Amino acid sequence: MSALFSSLPPETAQKRVQDPAEATAPPNKRAKLESAQPQNTSVKEAQLVGQDHVAAALIKITTHISSGRKFTKASELLRKLIADQNIGQEHSKLVFEALKASLRDTKNTDDPQLRREYTKLFTLASKAEIFTPRELSQLDVYGTWAVIRTRLHTDDSFEFNKTLKGIKESILHLPDATEQDEQALQAVKARLPEEPQLPELDAVESEDAEAPEADPFGLNALVPEKKRKIKLAKPSTWSREEITGMKREALLDCFDTMKACYGHAWARTSVDLAIEDLVQQRGRFCNSQQARIDELMQFVKQQRLKRKQGFGGSAKQLQRDTTTFENARKEWGRATISARGKVGAGGDHQAETWLG
Repeated sequence: MSALFSSLPPETAQKRVQDPAEATAPPNKRAKLESAQPQNTSVKEAQLVGQDHVAAALIKITTHISSGRKFTKASELLRKLIADQNIGQEHSKLVFEALKASLRDTKNTDDPQLRREYTKLFTLASKAEIFTPRELSQLDVYGTWAVIRTRLHTDDSFEFNKTLKGIKESILHLPDATEQDEQALQAVKARLPEEPQLPELDAVESEDAEAPEADPFGLNALVPEKKRKIKLAKPSTWSREEITGMKREALLDCFDTMKACYGHAWARTSVDLAIEDLVQQRGRFCNSQQARIDELMQFVKQQRLKRKQGFGGSAKQLQRDTTTFENARKEWGRATISARGKVGAGGDHQAETWLG
């Protein structure tokens, strides 16, 4: 409490004159008399009794967690609040807004310095039983960026292929895209830079605080106050079509991350097959996302061409990237068969006498 009042001037009030009866009283009785004296509690202390410090902390975290430089520290504080079970049902909206703010720029999840912290935060948040079904569906989309995408940055081939299998299954669960899905996707992408919208911490305190004149004698400190609620605009969750559209967007971002993993020789075959499966399921993606799928397939073709030209890849991969017709044409080019069939350098010379 002393830290809260460090900026106040020192007290200049005169020392209370001791009552003669109090001075001559026994020690036990003297303690009772001292406790009976009215306490000089300030109005600010009275206001802090009923203030929700957890909600105030969540709002402050939300204002900083979207910054890449401040994300790690803000995320650690948010994880501590969730892990210590300081979050109640009344804080669910604020926690959800903080998680939304952390992914205002989804490219941060691909930052090598932030990947681990994103995984810890959203793995812990997925276990918190304070969210509505709609919020959980939206958090599942966030988890695709924060957790699944991060798992692709691994040097474990088993873990990599396991993650790829889960991404393929997620694509199969997507419905066929419609024009309504395209409109919903464009609407939510246009709204992302404005989310979340929360009041500043100072504004919240000024709304809840009472003027000093309202309690000149400091009696409110003796009256138990009701639990105060911070007023904020109703947090907006995505609609069902918007959630599906952003799920498609998150999965395509995972495929972009796979391109960065192409440097591992053991990952190339899995990435090629995953992108080929994506092309076969392109009807499940919106029209604005078709260009990204074409770029991914073009990337695979370019990599295969480089391997054929000897710019990379093992002999086994080169054999795999070559078609049966190309292999046969290569064999025909090395054959020594003359234009007269068996007659010539490649024949058995059995018809030379008959031909004279």
